[in-house]
Amino acid sequence: MSQKKDKTEKKKKPEDYKNLYTRALADYQNLQKETAKEKEEFARYVKSNMIMEFIPIYENLKIAVEHSEYDNQWLKGVEYVIKQFEDMLANNGVQIISPVGEDFNPTEHEAVEKVETEDKKQVDKIVKVIKQGYKMGDKVIQPAKVIVYSLKK
Repeated sequence: MSQKKDKTEKKKKPEDYKNLYTRALADYQNLQKETAKEKEEFARYVKSNMIMEFIPIYENLKIAVEHSEYDNQWLKGVEYVIKQFEDMLANNGVQIISPVGEDFNPTEHEAVEKVETEDKKQVDKIVKVIKQGYKMGDKVIQPAKVIVYSLKK
C-alpha cells in the first residue's frame, strides 16, 4: 500500500510543479504590469512638476503683454512666445481652467472673493477668473483662483 502512495505522489509532483510555475509566471507578469504602471505614474509626476515650473513664466509674459501700451514688433514677438507656451502645454496634455460663467467646483477652483447678487440663478457662478488654473488629464495641478457670486443677505 505504501508503494501505491509513492506512485501517486510521484504522479502529482510534475502537476504540482506545473501549478507552481503557472502561479510564479502569473505573479511575475503582474509585477511587470505594476512596475510599468508605477513608471508611467512617476513620469507623469515629473512631467507635471516640470510644467509647473514653466507656468509662471507663461503667465508673466501674458501679464506683460496685457499691460503693454506699445504695438510693435517686440510685442508681437512676445505674443508669439506666449503662443508657443500654449502649444507646449496643450501638446503635453495640459488644459487651461478659465471658467467664467460656470458653476463653482471646489476640485478645480479656489474662491478668493465673493460678490453678492440678488439673482438666485447666479449663486455659485464664477464672475471672474483672477488666475487661470491648469489640469493635466483628470488631475488639477493648479486650481483656478476665482471670484464667485453669493446670495445677498
